[in-house]
Amino acid sequence: MKYLLAVLGLFCAVSAHAYEYKLQFTAQGGAQGLVVAGYEISGGKVTGNCSYFVVSSGSGRGGHGVRTNYYNTCTWDLYGNLKSMNPGEPTAPQPISQSGTEIMYAERGHSQTGLDTRGFGFVSTPSAHYSWQTYNGNYADIPYAPYEVTATLISDGDYALNIAGEKIRTGISGSITPSAGTASVTSTTCGSSLAVGNTCSVTVTYNPTTIGCTPDAYGFGYTNITLILVTNAGATVDFTEGFTVTGIPICND
Repeated sequence: MKYLLAVLGLFCAVSAHAYEYKLQFTAQGGAQGLVVAGYEISGGKVTGNCSYFVVSSGSGRGGHGVRTNYYNTCTWDLYGNLKSMNPGEPTAPQPISQSGTEIMYAERGHSQTGLDTRGFGFVSTPSAHYSWQTYNGNYADIPYAPYEVTATLISDGDYALNIAGEKIRTGISGSITPSAGTASVTSTTCGSSLAVGNTCSVTVTYNPTTIGCTPDAYGFGYTNITLILVTNAGATVDFTEGFTVTGIPICND
C-alpha cells in the first residue's frame, strides 16, 4: 500500500503542471524602462509592478530632456489579464527561485508568478488551453464561389476543454472591396468537452458571392474570416484566414 501511494504521489507530482501566461500591460507611447512583474498571488489574482518612465524634449537650444516616472501597482487575473492599475510602485520581494530566464517571486498551490528577463512578467497556473494545429493566419487565392476552410485544434492544457460554441466574423482587407462576404460554421467534430490530448475540427464555409461586384478593374476582392471559440480556456486564440477573391463581377459606373 505504501508503495502504491508513493507511485500515485509521484504520478500526481509529474502530471501537475501549469500553463504560462504573460502579464498584459501596455504603457503609453515613448515609454522606457518598462518593468512588468508579478510579486504576489492571493485571492485568485496576481499583484505586481507595472512601472516605466518617459522623457520629453527640453525647450530651447541645448535643452535637456525631462524624465517623468510612472510608478504603478497592477493586478491581473490568473490568466494575465489586467484588472486594475494604481499609483505607487510596490516593493519587490526576494526571489524564491530562478529557472533560465524566469525569476519567480511568489507561488500559491500550483500557480507561480514573477519576471521573465526577456522583458515581461508571467503567471503560470493550471488551466484548460488549446492550440491550432492547422496553420493560423494563412492567406489563399480563391474563386468567386463558396469556399471551405477546416481548422483543427488540440486540447493541450491541464483540464478538459469545454466548448460552448463558435462564432465567425468576416472582414475587408484594404479599401477597394465593397463588402466582406458571408461565412458560417457548417460542421464540427468538437463536442461540448474535449479531453486533454484530443483534437477536433471546425469547418467554416465562406461565401464571397454576396459581395455582388467590385470596382477593381481585374475583378479582385480582399477579405478575411475570423473563427472565435467560446471556451473555458484561460487564453483564447482566434483562427484567421485571409483571401484574394478572383472573378468578382466588375461594378458598372
